Amino acid sequence: MVTEASRLASRRPALTVLFRRRAGTATTVVLLILGALFVLLPLFWMLFTAFQQPANSQAIPPHWLARPTVKNFSATFSGTYAHNLVNSAIVALGSTAVALGLGVPAGYALARAKVPGSRLINSWFILAYVAPPVVFIVPLYVIYQHLNLLNTYQGLILAYETGLLPFTIWLMRVYFSDVPRDLDEAAWIDGCSKLTALWRVVLPTAWPGVTTVGLLVALASWGEYFAAVILTGPQTQTAPVGIESYVGSTSFSADWGGLAAAALIVVVPALAATVAVQRGLISGVTRGAVKQ
Repeated sequence: MVTEASRLASRRPALTVLFRRRAGTATTVVLLILGALFVLLPLFWMLFTAFQQPANSQAIPPHWLARPTVKNFSATFSGTYAHNLVNSAIVALGSTAVALGLGVPAGYALARAKVPGSRLINSWFILAYVAPPVVFIVPLYVIYQHLNLLNTYQGLILAYETGLLPFTIWLMRVYFSDVPRDLDEAAWIDGCSKLTALWRVVLPTAWPGVTTVGLLVALASWGEYFAAVILTGPQTQTAPVGIESYVGSTSFSADWGGLAAAALIVVVPALAATVAVQRGLISGVTRGAVKQ
């Protein structure tokens, strides 16, 4: 007969494996929580400081139970930063309109037509998107000086398109490749031109992808700093550049409450857009990687 001791001995390997799996899962969860806290700590600081009294923004230790206030936001919107936000909105909308207006038809053409060297073109789009902005900024600055495009909305939007337009074409090609060609052919049989078929038949099918790309482009142009600080002036200065005005020469001369409020105004729309498009971005990039 099998004794109780032998039964326990036979179950020990299974229990050991189960314990190791649960220990590994618990360790992973703890590490993820710690990582999330580390990532969210700056956002928590901005949120906490933005609603502090201006006199308490530099208090040590912080006044955790202080009554929240919106004075920092009121001061931010009553100053020049409100104009910076308007500039950022204009540039973001303009960049998105140009990128989608040119990138959607180009992506559709690359997805449907047999273009010689399409893989090379696709690789070039990716390279243009991931290239550091410093590669383009010096030639653009020299060209803009001769064309009088410095301190203009048009100049900043065109500068952003050097990276955003290739990204739009590349990602829209991926989305259009998932739309069955039968839809195009059915529209052509019904008498539609290729442009009409794209607008009335194919585009509504790929509309989630268009929305995702548009939000990504708007997000990138909304929070861009490097090109904006070089190519803009007092009249076209965007919000990320305007935040710099809250930083003083020392930590005691900086307006930390205003700085936190101004940064929070820029970050919250960016976070909302990121949450909205993350699923579409991941699926689009995954499909693009598989097709390559």
